[in-house]
Parts: sequence; C-alpha cells; structure tokens
Amino acid sequence: MKRLAIVLSHPVQYYSPLFKYIAKHLDLKVFYAFKPTKQQQGRQGFKKAFEWDIDLFDGYEFEIMENVSAKPGTDHFKGCDTPHIHEHLDQYAPTHILLFGWHLKTYRQALKYAKRKGIAVGVRGDSQFNPEQSWVKRTIKSLYYPFFLKQFNCFLSVGIRNKQYLQKYGVADGKIIFSPHAVDQEFWKAKKDLSSSACNLLWVAKFIDKKRPFDVINAFKALKLKGNNDLQLRMVGTGPLLEASKALAAAVPDIEFLGFKNQQELVEEYQRADLLILSSDHRETWGLVVNEAFSAKVPAIVSDACGCSEDLLDGWSGVKYEYKNVEDLSRKIEEFSNSLKKTSNHEQTQKSIEKMNKIYSFQSNVDAFKTFVEEF
Repeated sequence: MKRLAIVLSHPVQYYSPLFKYIAKHLDLKVFYAFKPTKQQQGRQGFKKAFEWDIDLFDGYEFEIMENVSAKPGTDHFKGCDTPHIHEHLDQYAPTHILLFGWHLKTYRQALKYAKRKGIAVGVRGDSQFNPEQSWVKRTIKSLYYPFFLKQFNCFLSVGIRNKQYLQKYGVADGKIIFSPHAVDQEFWKAKKDLSSSACNLLWVAKFIDKKRPFDVINAFKALKLKGNNDLQLRMVGTGPLLEASKALAAAVPDIEFLGFKNQQELVEEYQRADLLILSSDHRETWGLVVNEAFSAKVPAIVSDACGCSEDLLDGWSGVKYEYKNVEDLSRKIEEFSNSLKKTSNHEQTQKSIEKMNKIYSFQSNVDAFKTFVEEF
C-alpha cells in the first residue's frame, strides 16, 4: 500500500486544511520540524504574539519532531534541524516522501534519507524568478540548481511561473505535476454584506517592505483627489511599516486600519469587500489572499510581480497592474470598480471566479498527490 510522508517546517494555516482533505483520499502523515510558540509566530512580520484560531492538527496524522536548532525558525537554513528524522520516517515506513521546499536543513535531511533508502521523493514549491535578486545569487543558482534538482523524482508545481522556474533549471516537463495553490473554499465562502453603496477595497497583508503598502495608499490618495468619493479602503494587518502607513494616510479620507485579523475574523472582511488589492513585489511567490478572496467571490487587482498574477487573473476575475507603478494601480482600481457597477460585468466576474476556484482547488491537489504516489 502506498504511504506518503510529508515533511514541512511547521503547521501552516493554509496547508493544514489541505492535508485534512487529502487524508480522506490517501494514506499520509505529516512530519513537522517544530511548532512555533506564540512569540515565535508573531516575530514573522506580524509584530504581535498570537495563535491561529483554527485547529491546525485536525483530520490527519502528524508528528512534531525534535528541532535542535539554537534559533528555531523558517527564515534561515539552520532554523529547522531534525537529526532524528530518520527514526520518525523509519517507524512510518513511507513509500513516497514529499518535501515542501529545499531551503531548510530538515528538508535536506529528509532528502538524504530518501536517497539512502531508495524512496521516491518529490518537492512542492512556489519559487519564481526574482529579477531584483542579486546577480551573485542568480549566478550561483544557475550553476547549482541544474545538478541539485536532479535528486528529486518529481516536482509538484503550484502554477505557471513556478513551472517556468523549474524548466529554466533543467527540470523535464514529465517530472512536473500541476498541484495548484488552493485554500479551504468552504471556510472562506462569505455571504456578501450589501449594506454599503460604496466600493470597498480590501488590502490584507503584513505591513512590511515586500508588501508595499505605500503604493496602495498613494494610489487611493490619487483617486480621492480626482473625486472618487464612492471608494473606501480597509487595510488589514500589522507590522513595522504600520505607523508610517498611518502617517502617510493621515490626510486621506476613507482609509481604515483594522490591525491583525485572525482567520475567522478575516472572513467577515471579505463579506464587506468588493475588490481585493495585492501590491507585493517579486518575493510574493504566489498570494493566497487572492484565493481567499475568490472563495468569497471577490475579484482582485494584483501587482504583476506576484506569482499568482499569471494564473488567477483573466480580465474578469481581476487584472494585474505594473509593479511599483502607482499611477497604473490607481487607473486599474478606477476602471475595474466602475466596470463592476454594470450588472452584466459583475455576473461575468462571478462566473470567471467560479471557473478559477474549480481549477485552484483541494480536489486538484488530490489528483496531483495521487499522480505522485501512483506514477513515481
């Protein structure tokens, strides 16, 4: 019987519901390198200690291994170091091992175990090319990755740009399985709040450099100066740029800063929203907030630097704008929000989002994971 071991750094709010869903169809067990404390979790750009308000361990088998790192975390290679991983995997006796990356020591330890045991090993990632990355890093990758990636039997790719990334480093198409980024659509499904006649823009992110909150505020400011009085902007999140963002928005009407919202609270924000804005740079390798918004039938305007912009936006479900171009963002917000006022356009947007939700779904991942264990 096929037995899948999944190796992951820590419990992730997006992945736990996915594992629960796939566990209904496959024999699997998840091996975590560590479980962050409230304080450790808060240090990852949230600037607030917290725990997720959903059960991250429900519905699937898991183990939390011993992490011997002196500085546990996911932001550096040695942050996840599990030297006894072979004991955990030996006891489970998997036929296949799937890693959620290769950038941490735990993943390399699992890869070494798989190669030594002759077990098929795959990796699921969402990396994309970052033209702003230093030429030194790009050069090292171009020399190292074509050889390193040959160790994997297959690659579960979340979307177009990730597939292009793998192909660039010599991965054959026959080794790439489409395993799209997805969220628990039933959880995020929201009944629309129709009490407001304004067009409510929603931005959900950490207030950090790569999320570029200033771009959104400046674009919104330009729209207000043009007399777009029916627009409102709600910004959800915390982080080191929050106070500077508030200062920038001080003279701009109709901007509200809502602070950190946990998962269940965030559903209510999608109920009120008419349009999501994602303004990140190329380090945003996907943008799962767009999947969340789509579950609530909310379209999106996304920076073309974000990984998901190639997959999820077709002109009806949303549009992309030129990264860093505040004028283009402002124009796209104005055009798209006005188009939604037409009933026929709104209906087409809803149909397009439904189409995307069927493709970028948990069921598509069941198919992908089954392909891995049955064909590799």
